[in-house]
Amino acid sequence: MEQTVLDIDEFTPGTGSYEWHLSGDRLLWSKGLLAVYGLTQAPDRGEGFFTSVHPEDRARIRQEMAEVCAKADRFEHRFRIVRPDGRLRFVLDRGVVVRDATGAAVKLSGVETDVTDVVDASTFPAGQGAAPAARGDGRMEEADVIDALFNDAPVGIGIWDRDLRFVKINPLLAEMNGLAPEVHIGKTPKELLPEVVDIDGVTSLLQEILNSGVAKRDVEISGCTPARPSERRFWKEHFFPIRSAGRVSGLAAIVEDVTEARKAQETIDALLHELNHRSKNLVSLILAISRQTARSRPDDFLPVFQSRLESMSAAQDLLVRRSWQDIELEALVRSQLPHFAELIGARIILRGAPDVVIPASAAQSLALAFHELTTNAVKYGALSNEAGKLTIAWQVSADGTGLQIVWRERGGPAVLPPSRKGFGSTLTGAMLQSTLSGEIEADYSSEGLTWSVKFPLNP
Repeated sequence: MEQTVLDIDEFTPGTGSYEWHLSGDRLLWSKGLLAVYGLTQAPDRGEGFFTSVHPEDRARIRQEMAEVCAKADRFEHRFRIVRPDGRLRFVLDRGVVVRDATGAAVKLSGVETDVTDVVDASTFPAGQGAAPAARGDGRMEEADVIDALFNDAPVGIGIWDRDLRFVKINPLLAEMNGLAPEVHIGKTPKELLPEVVDIDGVTSLLQEILNSGVAKRDVEISGCTPARPSERRFWKEHFFPIRSAGRVSGLAAIVEDVTEARKAQETIDALLHELNHRSKNLVSLILAISRQTARSRPDDFLPVFQSRLESMSAAQDLLVRRSWQDIELEALVRSQLPHFAELIGARIILRGAPDVVIPASAAQSLALAFHELTTNAVKYGALSNEAGKLTIAWQVSADGTGLQIVWRERGGPAVLPPSRKGFGSTLTGAMLQSTLSGEIEADYSSEGLTWSVKFPLNP
């Protein structure tokens, strides 16, 4: 049926819908259309309709309808009717022609609007097809309001008859489907959109609404369309029955493309899941650091624990700025040398390509290792005097799959291997090796510490 989106009888006074089944010459009128004509019962046949048309307009309307049935897909008529009480009304009639497989017209589906109150009768010549002019008082034609609602709505709108064939569709829904509006007319959703997921189930749902007369809201449908044949799209649809002469004669639908909103929600869900996972890992790491620090450094627990947390915080800031993606190794190194920025380029040399990145999963462990190495260099190594130098170098393997980082201290006091392995040694050794699936080497030569780690970039 050609209707507005919802039941016209209830939501659009002065407007009604009809179906004219040409085979058998049978008419179905909505309650709204009966009200427009001032009738209590619809005419049984087409000739009964013409008895209500103003005598001076009948010949023209007969001719126009014959031409429409012969070659048109849609139509628009303007004519006068005479109600049983003798009152004259001006009517705008718009609709579509439904044809069978041979191209023969089998049904007219239309909407008629009483435009008497918004037209100037003097501009509506008897027996002529001239369009009524708008009133000069600034009031708009009701038909224009209906057109604007249907054609310019920010949602897709479609209307089907009882055979689930399109009789009307607005531009936005046609665009969603990737087919011209005229291609839809007379076709079923299954014929037009076979790639919709469970299209048979969708068809059954529409048939259920036709049988029950009960609307269905917030129905989610997904699938591919000719507009995007390789991309799955998601729609939220609301289906409403259309009633004529006391029976359900068709369906209307409001369609919203919610693909982007769904993708955004999936991204948010994934981020929340990842945040939860990372938060648990971070808490576990902090607890481990606190326990080990308390065990190995009970006398100066608070400053040592605080400095280690600050190291983690610096790495965390880098990860957040990079949205938890891969981060630049050089930026991570610099974040662990905040108190020695003026020495970088003089006593502290950074040597390696600036665009080398490491996985986000490696950042926290490497940051803690750099922090421990820096702390030891300040206390015992190259940064404990005015002459020592520190070189931090890195290089990606020839095949691009691995990375080696070398920490080399020279010019400081002679170093010795640690007499015992505290938590700092664990951070730069076993813990890092396990986290990175890498290889750790530490050479405590008299010239200074040389520490290195090799690990895969895509473990």
